[in-house]
Amino acid sequence: MSRYVIDLRPDCKVVQQICESNGQVCIGARSIQYLEELNSDYINEHFGELRQDAYDRGYKDGRNVTETQAHDDAYQRGLDDAWEAARKLFSSMADSDIEKAFPIEWNNGGYNALINLQPQEAIEKLKSYEEKQKADDEIKVGDEVYFKGDNTSDSGVVTWVGKDNVCIMWRDGSAGENPKDKLLKTGRHFDIASTLENMRHD
Repeated sequence: MSRYVIDLRPDCKVVQQICESNGQVCIGARSIQYLEELNSDYINEHFGELRQDAYDRGYKDGRNVTETQAHDDAYQRGLDDAWEAARKLFSSMADSDIEKAFPIEWNNGGYNALINLQPQEAIEKLKSYEEKQKADDEIKVGDEVYFKGDNTSDSGVVTWVGKDNVCIMWRDGSAGENPKDKLLKTGRHFDIASTLENMRHD
């Protein structure tokens, strides 16, 4: 039996199947609860079978595949991902950021609760938190910003956003283009996009 890896969205519940055998086409659906996830536990449990499959397929396809290469590559990726997550949690992340990324665990035992998470669960929660942080940090039209190192009272409002620069209207009425990487957001936002749009049609 052949094995295949498919990527499923988090909200996917059913996989549609289209199969052909002896000239007959079969169409059906299978709930994902009946599919086995390819994770470190599955690899460890089926190590021998996977190793033999990779070995057999390599030679059938005319490729020079060593007997353990497929397992070693997948296992190493899993180790790298898990170690990167551990490094962030216990080295580079501040406690306040850990609390935001893992609110349930942090408020129910702190680090002791975190180490009881499965590696994949910790990785997914970290990824979700980092994506949210990136979206929150992105400068948009209407955001109030100031220069790094300056006081937040020396701020202005973004009126245009480019790839690397933004245009800012400052408190004194002046305006100019400035690099994004020199700016920080105050957390305040003004709905000037609709105001500018209305002015365009007046």
